[in-house]
Amino acid sequence: MAKRVPADFAGDLLLWTAWLYHVEGLTQNDIAEELEVSRQTVANYLNEAVAKDMVRVELRPDILSRQTSATALAELYGLEAVHIVPTPKSENQLFKRLGHAGGQVLNSLVRNGDTIGVAFGRTIFRVGMLMPSSNQPKTTVVQVAGCSLGGSDTSPEACATLIAGKLSAECVNLFAPAYLSTESLTRDLLAEPTLQRQFRLFNETDLMIFGIGELNKHTRFYLNEEYFYNDDLRDHYMKLGAASVVMGRFIDAEGNEIDGPLLNRTVAIDLKTARSIPIRLAVCGGKDKIAAAAAALRGGFATHLVTDEQTAKRLLKANK
Repeated sequence: MAKRVPADFAGDLLLWTAWLYHVEGLTQNDIAEELEVSRQTVANYLNEAVAKDMVRVELRPDILSRQTSATALAELYGLEAVHIVPTPKSENQLFKRLGHAGGQVLNSLVRNGDTIGVAFGRTIFRVGMLMPSSNQPKTTVVQVAGCSLGGSDTSPEACATLIAGKLSAECVNLFAPAYLSTESLTRDLLAEPTLQRQFRLFNETDLMIFGIGELNKHTRFYLNEEYFYNDDLRDHYMKLGAASVVMGRFIDAEGNEIDGPLLNRTVAIDLKTARSIPIRLAVCGGKDKIAAAAAALRGGFATHLVTDEQTAKRLLKANK
C-alpha cells in the first residue's frame, strides 16, 4: 500500500505523484521508493494524471515558436526542412550561430561518395570554419562559381577548399574568374575541355550549399575587381529589378534570372542546373536578407533552409 499523501494534496495520490515527478524532479524509481510502490505503478499514476488533465506537457514558448515557424516556412516555400536558431543580439554572433547550425545540418546530409557543390560568401565561410570534421574520402567538393580576383577569405575557392578539408574530401576548384570582360571571351573560355569537364560535374552534384546575397545601396561585391562590378553596375541591376544574388547570378523578386550586363559574362553554375540538384541547402539570416531570401525561396533554389528566428518570422510575412 502506498504511503500517506501530504495533507496539502488532499490525499490525491495522482496529484502528489505528478508533483514529485514534474516539479521536484524525482525519477520514477525515487518516487517508487518514496511511495513504497512499484515503478510500474508510478508510471501508471503519471499516465493517469496526464489523462485526467492534471498535467499538461508544453514546450517552452521560444522552442514552440521556432518549430511552428519552421513548419509554416516549409509549407509556404515548398521546402523539405527548415532549421531555425535563436536570433542573437549582434550580427557577428548571428554569423557564428548560422555557421554552427549550417555545418551540423550539412554534415547530417552528406553521404560518403556524394558530389557537393559549394558557393561562397561570409555565411558559407563560417559554415566551413565551424562545421565538425568528418572523414568522407570518397566525397568530391565542387566550386560552383568562378574564382575571386580580390583574394577574399569568403571567395568561392576559399569556401570550397575549407569545406573539402573539413570533410577530408577531394576539392575541384573552378580556376577561372567569376566574371569576364566580354561575352565572346566567356564563350571561348567555357568551350575549353577542362572547364567543360568541370561543368559536367554540376550535373552529377548530389547536394549544394549556398548563401543568399542581398542587393541594396550598401551592397559590396567581393567576387571581382571594381572594373567588373562597381556601385554603378550594382545600381543598374537594382533598376532592372534584381533582388538577390545566388551563386554569382542576379535574380528578381520571383527568382528569375535578370537579363543584365553580366548574364553572359558569368562563369558559374547556371540556375536551371542548380535547381535540379536533389538537396539544396541555403544558409542565411539577418534583417537585411529578407527580400533576397524570399526571392531565392520563391525561385525554388532551396530544399533545406538554415536561418534565425527573426528572419523566419519576417519571411513568413514577406509572402503574405
